[in-house]
Amino acid sequence: LFVCAGCGTPLFNSKEKFHSGTGWPSYAAPTMSKSNPDVSNVEMEDVSTFQYQLAGAEVRCRTCGGHLGDVFADGFLFPGTPAFATGKRYCIDGGALIFVPNNQSADGELEFVRGDVPPAKSARPVFQG
Repeated sequence: LFVCAGCGTPLFNSKEKFHSGTGWPSYAAPTMSKSNPDVSNVEMEDVSTFQYQLAGAEVRCRTCGGHLGDVFADGFLFPGTPAFATGKRYCIDGGALIFVPNNQSADGELEFVRGDVPPAKSARPVFQG
């Protein structure tokens, strides 16, 4: 399971990860919200269909709004991968995610993979002004 580095929200299941050859971690689909299974934990920038087809769209964590990367409508270019079935390739900045091993739950305290730590929580906003 891959969770948001900013808030710990589950974003991508390991079974949706595939090798795209782009150099960026790629996923075929995000995880769905526990409270509303019709809504994913990843939100896509509102762009025209034309722009989405040609250039993709930004994706953010639905919980904290943190930038994750981009989604492209080129999943069909990756036969034999989960993206071929969804038609989408979520191209995600590896620094935006933290890997949580399968034997843990995303609920409650997480033991992160060595070397991956979320940023310290601050009582004040990061950007003021």
